[in-house]
Amino acid sequence: MKLNNIIIVGAGRLGGTIARKLNKESNVLIIDKDKAKLAKLSDYSGFLENGDATDLALLEKCGVKTADKVIAVTDDDNVNIFIADVCTKIYNVANTTIKLKDSRKRKLVDESVKCICPFDLSLDYFEQSDKKEEA
Repeated sequence: MKLNNIIIVGAGRLGGTIARKLNKESNVLIIDKDKAKLAKLSDYSGFLENGDATDLALLEKCGVKTADKVIAVTDDDNVNIFIADVCTKIYNVANTTIKLKDSRKRKLVDESVKCICPFDLSLDYFEQSDKKEEA
């Protein structure tokens, strides 16, 4: 069985949780420029890289050319969009997912990139909750 090679950019709570779940069946590498965030992942048994993922040389060192999936979940929408563009347009990563705090920026992202927008998800949840209460 071939393990997927997955790169996660952003070692915050979301990135760390995703990495722990995916690491059970895939080779997962987390990149973050904040050493303190990486240090908090003491219970994560996958690969860690301290550095700036907007540096193409670092991405190549981390295996972006052979990555099956890239997930960018930093707190900076612009960094996540940049990483999505680089991964899809330069390195042809077919499966790219990013987090966007500002869902209006979705229009800046290629259609092939999956965007997760916490604001929209929260709004949808509350709208669905209101509909259930009315019924």
